[in-house]
Amino acid sequence: MTLANFPFSRPQDVQHLTTKPLVVEVCPDEADLKRIAKAYSLVALTDVLARFELRRWRREGVAVEGTLKARATQTCVVTLAPVEQALDETFSMRFDPDADALAGVAEDGEIDVDAFAEDPPDLLESSRIDLGAILCEQLALALDPFPRAPGAELPEGYGEEHGEDADDKPPSPFAVLERFRKRDE
Repeated sequence: MTLANFPFSRPQDVQHLTTKPLVVEVCPDEADLKRIAKAYSLVALTDVLARFELRRWRREGVAVEGTLKARATQTCVVTLAPVEQALDETFSMRFDPDADALAGVAEDGEIDVDAFAEDPPDLLESSRIDLGAILCEQLALALDPFPRAPGAELPEGYGEEHGEDADDKPPSPFAVLERFRKRDE
């Protein structure tokens, strides 16, 4: 995570953490909310509150447990009407200065991936973690990628002119070439 990728930043020093959790609440102000809403193409964003519990993890790492609550208004993908969504998410992240070794990155750069394993830790690049970036990342993950207003449906026959009907099959590439051959004769 880098600051350049996120519209909101709230750095938190994690150098002196212990196993006892440090609780931090982050509530973006009105200007921050507008910037976040614009970055994620939201009509509106309100009532955002993120609660983080930070503690030492392993020797030099940091564990972050948190909750995110917000109200986001998006545009319906069918009707373009505003669609409000209440978000209430929990998340867990780990940060470690030696994240590559813990993620299974070999010396040659090859990565072993186990789809069922816990996510590897993110890289802890300094003695600070950007809680604003975590808030933005979790918000983006929680948003509905295709919001629909209640009762919104595609018009009758939509997509049929483009061969999207279940019975239609796309033309064979050879059938397309056949048309060119007949045209040249």
